[in-house]
Parts: sequence; structure tokens; C-alpha cells
Amino acid sequence: MRKTYAILNLLCILFACFVAGTGSCFAAGKVAIIYNRQSNMVRFAAGEIKSSLEGKGYLVMLVDMGNLENVRAPHRIVLTAKDSWETDRFLNKGGMSSLPGLQPQGYSVRTQNYVGYKEWYVIGADAKGTMYGAIDISETIKLKGLDDIAEVDKTPYIARRGIKFNVPLDARTPSYSDNSDAARQNILNVWDINFWHEFLDEMARDHFNLLSLWSLSPFPGMVDVPEYPAAGLQDVKKTTAKIMATTDAWFMSTPATLAKLQTIKKLTLAQKISFWNQVMQYAGDRGIDCYLFTWNLFAFGTETSGYGFTDKISDDKTKDYIRKATKALIKEYPLLKGIGVTAGENMYRSPEAVKEKFLYESYGMGINDALAEDNNRKFTLVHRAHQADIDVIKNAFAGLHSNCTLDFSYKYSVAQMYSAVAPQYIYESKFLDHIGDSKFYLTVRDDAWYYLRGGSDPAFARAYFKAMPKKNLEGFYLGPDGYTWGREYLSKTPATPNQLVIKKRWYSFRINGRLAYDPELPDSYFISLLANRYPQVNSKALFEAWAAASKIMPLVNRFHNERAQNDFQWYPEACTSFYGFRTIDNFINSAPQKGEGLAGIPEYTKAVLNGTSVIGTSPFEVAGEFKKVSDRAVSLVAGMSDIKSKELLETINDIKAMAYLGLYYSHKIRAATNKDIFDKSADAAQKTKCKNEALRSLRDASVAWQKYAAQMDRSYVPQYLTRMHFAIDFKAMQANVDKEITILNSAPTDFSFDTKPPVQQLEVAFSNASKNYYWHLDKMGLPSDWSAAKEVVLEVYATSRQPFNFFLETSTDSLVKKNIQPEIGWNRIVIPLDAFKQGVGNGNSVSAAASNRQPALNEVLLVGVSIDKPDGYPVLEIRSIKLKQANQNSTATPASIVN
Repeated sequence: MRKTYAILNLLCILFACFVAGTGSCFAAGKVAIIYNRQSNMVRFAAGEIKSSLEGKGYLVMLVDMGNLENVRAPHRIVLTAKDSWETDRFLNKGGMSSLPGLQPQGYSVRTQNYVGYKEWYVIGADAKGTMYGAIDISETIKLKGLDDIAEVDKTPYIARRGIKFNVPLDARTPSYSDNSDAARQNILNVWDINFWHEFLDEMARDHFNLLSLWSLSPFPGMVDVPEYPAAGLQDVKKTTAKIMATTDAWFMSTPATLAKLQTIKKLTLAQKISFWNQVMQYAGDRGIDCYLFTWNLFAFGTETSGYGFTDKISDDKTKDYIRKATKALIKEYPLLKGIGVTAGENMYRSPEAVKEKFLYESYGMGINDALAEDNNRKFTLVHRAHQADIDVIKNAFAGLHSNCTLDFSYKYSVAQMYSAVAPQYIYESKFLDHIGDSKFYLTVRDDAWYYLRGGSDPAFARAYFKAMPKKNLEGFYLGPDGYTWGREYLSKTPATPNQLVIKKRWYSFRINGRLAYDPELPDSYFISLLANRYPQVNSKALFEAWAAASKIMPLVNRFHNERAQNDFQWYPEACTSFYGFRTIDNFINSAPQKGEGLAGIPEYTKAVLNGTSVIGTSPFEVAGEFKKVSDRAVSLVAGMSDIKSKELLETINDIKAMAYLGLYYSHKIRAATNKDIFDKSADAAQKTKCKNEALRSLRDASVAWQKYAAQMDRSYVPQYLTRMHFAIDFKAMQANVDKEITILNSAPTDFSFDTKPPVQQLEVAFSNASKNYYWHLDKMGLPSDWSAAKEVVLEVYATSRQPFNFFLETSTDSLVKKNIQPEIGWNRIVIPLDAFKQGVGNGNSVSAAASNRQPALNEVLLVGVSIDKPDGYPVLEIRSIKLKQANQNSTATPASIVN
């Protein structure tokens, strides 16, 4: 059979030569790519080489390895493995320098000239190594030429290079990011096999080899559990209801969201299982291992199953369901390599031992059950150290099956990869000491870039990966929680179908994937990439401009770092957070990242007022660095005009936007530093000077933000972000920026605030895109039981007299006090809670259920503000929200009272 196949293949080759008009396989311009067709990984890579060669005008022949001896061509590229007979043959011919001891995924390239033809061998340590070697030489051919393929030996620097993908499976089984525009718009995409083909091809080209899919409750939509058949979900659904989840993902799915479901794709559960097996098979064909991660403890998707599952850690039935579902998952997905778990989110209130006992008796024993039935199956359990105790984990999982490896995971840069290249959190927490000889992964969160093509500085990535602790490091997975890396729906001129984020940010993904594989890859490689993709411009200038603009984010994240490390605390692309706009006071009070040699603003002010030396880089020097890199980025792209390429034009616009944002932060830091000196100085002349300097910087900041917002508005639409809980409207936020000037110019004189500072200060701007803001009480320092309170008191600064609404969500009711009319400036607004309790009159609107009874205020979940029809961009700053008990008397004279 093999001989017959070889003869047929040879005839095809000869026919191809004849059709080309020569009748001879020795004619110039022909290349034979010889490889093992049985390997899907190598077959994919051979296709990459073929595409590059055809782009250079070569006639390409794809030849099965069985015909190696028979095929002669002016050029032959052989894709093989180190222990193959083809490699031995080449060695015996004396055409190869000695091979190093190749590590898994590594490869060598060797070449030899013979009479009448030239031969290149790509020799992999394994199929993945052969694939990566072939992909790399395909790029060499594309960027330079066939004759530029050089002998080289490569081995991966980090073994597992992964993507973290919060996968929006269904409104009934949401992921952590699903109360966002990006997630909702991508539900249908993640059930499209063409999406995954495109995504996984890009991952392979970038040398990523691990795909981690993250879901709060994946089992109902992915697994048919024999013991609980009614727990499986048919079809794919979205909800049209507003999701008002917490930052810990509570209430991601509620009776209100389930009441407004729409079917967007008809699929049986069996078809869903088949679909994800296809995804995992295609991933395997690209050298990519698939893992499934969960947060705990959520029972989403099982509400209508009839089994009565709950999200309580004491629920033995839920524990048994997860155990059986884990077993079924492993059996139904033979290519699934591992499961990741978290003892956080909905478990964080429980004692450590209780949490880990539950996780072992559910996930751990489910793994044991599956592996007991398949002695050849190897599996991995990755336990995140997030909100967990390593020693307790090790004790709890001591009985894990011997075929299952227990690895750990650490949130390396918290939520901001683009900050320090060598973050110290992992050392400060003693994580490496606690895990001992266990292997570990690093969760690398990129929650800085949701809109722009940032993260495009090879020097940063190179240093970042080199600084990772290497002993027992298994790998990393890179991705955001606040955004979904599916298809992109932000562009005002979108592609059809919408472009994949991994393709929009192709350069950033290429930088991170390739440098994690080989951090010694030189800048010249990336410059060549840009020259090939954008021949219309000077590639070195574009390289330097993109890198300069990408330095802005790490710089601001290092300087504005304390209490701004999590994504809900700080979204630097918009200078905002879950609490709203980050003011100069926030910048004063948030210290720089430890170990970076940066002096914080209060530290600098103290030195100035005491006449002592400043230790470290001063805030003014940091501001100067922002200006330097921003000006450089702008100047380098200034001459890049008359651009025909849509992608290049969008890239240049993004670089300009990043530069304007950098200038904004430069001026903001100058203003904040001068304001702090003004606030604390006792010298009248110094106070006047610093106040004027601060005002000048704030006005310059306003101009920079205006340019930034105009650039963003030119390119992108507003989007609702899951961790912010509101839509980002850059033009509306100009009002926040300008309010800083107004506030500094005039001190509040309407009334005296309480001396105790608030837990959080909220500042929001309203527009047609951002009409509604809300905050869950767990982040506000407010109790959930308001039943004994008499009034809720707001201290509010308003830039407009436009009426606003104040609303509450309780466990049973939605309540709102409408049309509160503030004065411009500071207001103390007192709202009697009787208005809510009565549920009628005074323009109050309550849920239908509350119309016939008094609404329950013993479990308030969130508070919020809204403006129905914003005129312009009004701003509300809420300094505090406080409850007044029934036995307390008010001694303050409010500026505005609402009865």
C-alpha cells in the first residue's frame, strides 16, 4: 500500500513539473517540501512554507516523506524529527553539523549544497519542534528570501506559553466577563468552528501552545452527566436583561436575566460536546493543549434542572454534581489536558480547610474517578493560589491520583502585566517557598489595553519573560478579565466579519509569543516584520514609534500603583476605575510600585518642604519621561501620511492616541505634585506659585485629553466594560478632566464635610452612552441591612443642575428616587428611606412586586445614580453615601434637602 502511494505521489510531482512547462524537476524556481503527511502539525507548517514560497514566485511541490529518495528539485526542504531515518540518512551523507541535545519543542535547521540541488533540513525534537522550525523558516522566506535560511538551534525558553480566554458560552453559564459588550457580542462566535480555526492558527504562528478556557460554571453546557441528565443545557442563549453583577461575579445570572433569554443557536448537548472536541482536536493539530478553568462556587445553568443545586459550600448534592461532571468532562474530552480551580470568589468567606475539602471532594475525586477507569490518561490539576493557602491545598489533595499532577498558579502582575518587568509580589508572598518543588504557572493579566494596539514594545516583553522565576516554572497564560479576546466590535469601520482581537493586536501577540519562546530574538526581526507588512512607511521609525507609545502604560502603572493593581481599581486606558474617574487626589494618594525606585508624590512633597534630598526618581522626572516618549512617538509618525492601508492607518492613529494619553498623564502628575505642595505648604508665596503651576498643568492636561478623546472618538465606539460597570465614553470624560480645574480654583464653601474621609470617592460623567452607574456595597463600606435607617445622606458635587436619580437594588426589589435636583457645587442631599418603604408618591418608582407591600431594605445589594437624558456631559462627584439611623438627630444644615 505504501509503495503504491509513493508511486502515485511521484507521478503527481512529475505531472506538476510537466504542467509548469519544463518536464524536469531540476528547473529553477521549483521547491519540494518533503514531510510526513500523517502529522497534522507538520502538515500545517508545510502549508505556511508553501504560502511564503509562492509569495516569492516559486513553484512548490508538497511531497510525502516516503518519496524523499526519489524527488530531485533545485531546492528541497525536509521537515523531520531528530530520531528519524531521514535525519540519520543526512548525517551519514556527511551533510550536517552535529546536532545539540534538543529539548521538547526545540529544533535545528541544517543545510547542504549538492550537485544540482540545495537541501534544508528542519529537525524537530518532536512534532511541535518541527512545526515551530518550519513556521520560522517560512517567515524567513517571506521577510528575506529562501537563500537567507540559516543554520540555527532553538529551544523554548518557557515551556508552556498560553492564552487566558474567559469564554462566554451562554447567558445561563456565564464567564467572569459576561456583563460586558465584548462578551455578549462574542457568545455566538465561540460556537463557530471557523472562529477557532482562525484563532488557533494565529496562536500557532505566534508559538503559543496552551489555550485555557475560563468559565464560572461550564459543566451544564459542555458535559452530559449520566447521574444528572437534566442538568445539561440545549441550545445557546443570550439575555436582553441588564446584568448587574459584582466584581466577584455574583449575580452574573439571576431570575431577571433568565426571564429574558433568547436562543441564538440551536444545538443539542451532544452537538455541543462534539463541537468542543473538534476545537480541541484542531488545537492539538496546532500543537496547542487545552485546559478548562473554573471559579468557585457557582451553580449557574442548573437553576431549572430540578435537582436543587445551590452555590453553598455545605451543599453535598452540588459537590456530588461537580464530582460527576468532572469525571464526565475528562471522559468526554480525551484531548483535555487539565482543569484549573480557584478557592475564591464565591468561596472566600469560608475557612481554608473547608474550601479545599470541598474542592478535593468534588474536582479532585472526580479526576480520580475518571483516571481510575483509564490508566493511560495523564492529567493536570492547576490550583490557583488566589485567596488560598498552599499548605492546606497540599494536605487536602494528598489523595490525588498518581496520574494527575498537582500544579499551582500565581497572579504574577496582579491585573497589570504592563507595569514592572520584574514584579515582586510573588517574592513578597513567599509563594515559591510554599510550593517547594511543585511546578507552577503564572497568570499574566493584561487589563490595560482594551481599545488600542498597545503592548508593542519588544524590549519590555523581552525583559518581562527573562525576569520570570525559572525554577519549576511550567508556563504562563496571558489574558484579561475585563475584556474578551474574541472578535472586535469597537471599530467605527469594522471588517466583515469583525476582525479577531488576536489579529487586530497581531504585533503584540507576536512579540509576547515569540519572545516567550526565544527572548534573544533581536529587534531586527520585528523591524523586518513591520517592513513586510507595511512597506509604505519606514519600518524602523514605525518600530520605534510603536515601542515608545507602548512605554506609556508600564510607566503610569508603576507610578500609580498602590490600591490600583486590580482591574476594577484602575483602568489606565481611560484614567478610571469601578469607582469612576481617577483624580489628581487619587494620584497623590496612590504610591508607586515597590522596588521601582520611584518617589511618590507625598514623599517628594515632604522632602521639598523639609529641604531634604529626594530618594529615587521624582514625580517631575516621571512626568518628563512621559513627555519624552510621547513626543517621540508623535514625531516619528508625523511624516507617515497618505496611507492607503486601512490597518496601517488605524495603527498610526492608535500610536497617536497613546501618545496623547501619555501627555495627559505627564501634565496630570505635574499638577498633582504641585497641588500636594500647595495643600501642605505653610509658605504663602510657595502656595500661590504651586497652585498656579498646578492649574497651568491641569489646563495642559485638558488640551491633551481633548486630543486623546477626539482620536478615540474618531476610531472607536463606547463600550460597556464588565469590571467598570459602565460604558467608556472618552469625550464625556473631558468633563471629569475639566472639573479638576474648577475644583482647584475654588474650595468647597457650602458646608463642612465630616472629618473622617470616605471609603471611596465616586466621580462619574454622564452622556448618551453612559447614563447609569452602580456600585455594590461590598466595595463601598456600607452595610447591606438598611431596615433600621431613617435617611440616606449623599455628599455630592454637581457641575450641572440637571436632575439625577438615586436607585437601590435589593434582593427582591428595584427602587428609585427620581429627579433629585442639585445645585452647581457641593450639595448635601438627604433622602428619607420612608419614600422607598412606602413605594408610592413623590415621583418614586418601585418594582411591581413592591406596589402591594413595603419593599424589603434588609438586604440592599447595590446603589447607583442615573440621568435619563443627559444634556452635555454633567458630572457628579459623590464624596460619601451614609446612613442615618432612626435614633440619630441631624445637626448639619444641608445645602439641598430632598423629601
